[in-house]
Amino acid sequence: MIIGLGMIGGSFAKALKERGLATLYGVDRREGELALGVSTGVIDYPAQLNADYLSKMDVIVLATPVRAMESVVADLKPFLSEKTLVTDVGSTKGSVVEAVRRVYGFMPSNFIPGHPIAGAEKSGVLASNSSLFEKHMAIVTPLPDSNPVLLDKLHRLWRAVGSDVVSMDVEHHDHVLASSSHLPHLLAYTLVDALANGERSQDIFKFAAGGFRDFTRIASSDPVMWRDVFMANKDATLATLDHFTDRLADMRHAIEQGDGASMFGVFTRAKSARDHFLRLLEQRTLGSIKEVRPVSIAVLPASVIKGQISLLGDKSLSHKVITIAALSEGVSDLRNIDLAGDVKITIQAFRDMGVVIEEAANDHLRVHGVGLRGLKAPIAPINVHQSRETLYLLLPVLAGQSFPVSVTAEGELLNQSMKDVFSVVRQMGGKVESAVEDCLPVYLEPGDALNLSVTLQAGSERLRMAALLASLYSPEKSQVVPFLSGLSHCEVLLRQFKMSIESSEAGLTILPSPLTATNVVLTGDEYEMAWLVLLANILPGSELIIENVGLDSVSVALLMFMASIGADVSLPQQSASGLYEGSVSAGFAELHAFTLSAEQSYQFRDELPLLCVAAAYATGQSCIKGINALPYYYEDRVLGLIDALEHMGLSVTYEKGDLFVQGGLPQGGELDSAGDDKVALAMIALGARSHALTKVHDCQKLLEEFNELEGVARQLGFHCTVTQ
Repeated sequence: MIIGLGMIGGSFAKALKERGLATLYGVDRREGELALGVSTGVIDYPAQLNADYLSKMDVIVLATPVRAMESVVADLKPFLSEKTLVTDVGSTKGSVVEAVRRVYGFMPSNFIPGHPIAGAEKSGVLASNSSLFEKHMAIVTPLPDSNPVLLDKLHRLWRAVGSDVVSMDVEHHDHVLASSSHLPHLLAYTLVDALANGERSQDIFKFAAGGFRDFTRIASSDPVMWRDVFMANKDATLATLDHFTDRLADMRHAIEQGDGASMFGVFTRAKSARDHFLRLLEQRTLGSIKEVRPVSIAVLPASVIKGQISLLGDKSLSHKVITIAALSEGVSDLRNIDLAGDVKITIQAFRDMGVVIEEAANDHLRVHGVGLRGLKAPIAPINVHQSRETLYLLLPVLAGQSFPVSVTAEGELLNQSMKDVFSVVRQMGGKVESAVEDCLPVYLEPGDALNLSVTLQAGSERLRMAALLASLYSPEKSQVVPFLSGLSHCEVLLRQFKMSIESSEAGLTILPSPLTATNVVLTGDEYEMAWLVLLANILPGSELIIENVGLDSVSVALLMFMASIGADVSLPQQSASGLYEGSVSAGFAELHAFTLSAEQSYQFRDELPLLCVAAAYATGQSCIKGINALPYYYEDRVLGLIDALEHMGLSVTYEKGDLFVQGGLPQGGELDSAGDDKVALAMIALGARSHALTKVHDCQKLLEEFNELEGVARQLGFHCTVTQ
């Protein structure tokens, strides 16, 4: 039985009837609506609230205005069986529960409130829509004494009409709906009424555009229903309205004072929250599967690269400097930032936590830092997608805040152990909870800050940076002992923001101090620099200058190693920061066979794909040792290059973790990068001087991470083209 054949009650009846799930009886004080319900097939029979009808009902749905429910329940009481499920569709739940309690003196176990989150501005039985509830939420609000069998039936009933069903506490429901539904209606009604009674009302409505129409659409809803809703949910609505009024006063003050940063912060956080809502809505309606079109890159042999070039900022450094600037006090100008690929994930995470980040240009950010502990709790779990860089930077920062947070990811990152960075977080005093040990998703709860002393067991720059960020939250001075010695970009960047770091043979000592905003121009991407240096050395006639280079200890060691095997490459001068900064020049040279020790293989683990290509073009047999001792993702990259070398007709032997490559001339062919951007770049270099065209497949990630690839290739005369 459906009591109240309005749009919601009629739609529910019609949805059940079309699916053949129920015999439908309708009750409505408006005889015209009842007759329409029968004639249009929304219900099967008209009914009355008497013993004859009520005694045979399995389910009764109250779809009346919330203020009328008490009288309807009183009419039901004399004839109602305890086995009959009684539910409602009202948008407030506390008032319904109180109405039932006033009638019965208690809450019967067979009365279980509910609320479908669906509707439209139309009213009446003719507005019935059997698809109204599909892919929409239906909230069930059981009480402690609710009959579990009937509760299960209610869940199945809503699922049957296409709803996603969730359970919620009555009070929590009313506060959530006061914010998400009731307040927007109140604002729409009030705005339209205020403007309609103003001096310029005719022109306002005449020239109002789509934004006004979209915002005020819900002011066309049933006024009687919404009057009842606000009277029934008064306390929650007032609390929400007070909160909104306070924020509106803040916005008025910002406009009055010309405080653009505060306004931009509100707009940024609002856009982030709105985008999050749309993503949830899209997942409910369309699912989360996104078609990815395969992208390949064709490499023509006999290229020559000539010219002078300035590379976009190092992607890893872009992640790091954005993080440091967000935690600083003041406004930082960051230039030559690479905003492509997963750097946007780091930016979005900080925006979700209240950091104002302005995009002044394609490679220029203005970051309004909030201080070390100034982040705000995000409205949803932070999703780092497939960005390991973002994850390692965020976890220690989140452990230093005052709020708990959930962090999740996508793809392979969900199945990989994060024991190393979780260990740093735990040493900070943070509590890490995950369903699968040391894997994402994770619930992170900050604990009492502890003095930090970390000896790193791996040479990852991400882990090094994570430990240094963690040390910022230590009450007293902390100690970080890197796995590999030498100067890193991590320390240089942090010192630029006034972090006090003392270096010694024992490691790094960090003194507690706030970070201070500064202006930074990032140096070029080091992997892309190494790739271009390799290309220049294997392509006869090449003359290359890379201008904005900043080399840490590992990059300096790599270029010196390249020089030791015959490469034509020059290093810039060492600057006051300790980095080698300036220009690198490179040209064609005959490379000699080489042996890379296991220690060097670990030191150059990021660049090993490029060194495999160097071995392919070197004269004689080269050996790269200790590959099986590398972390698995570095080993996988080398194994991918081994397959490529064999496919290109080169003599390759892999024994007990040692790789032997006989230099020669690659034959060309089709290669699969397996979606790894570094492997793809190495394969492109492998085909640069081959006998025939080389085509590298699965290069989507490469073009996301190195979005200026085509522009760089054109500028330097390197013949590669993107194909589908």
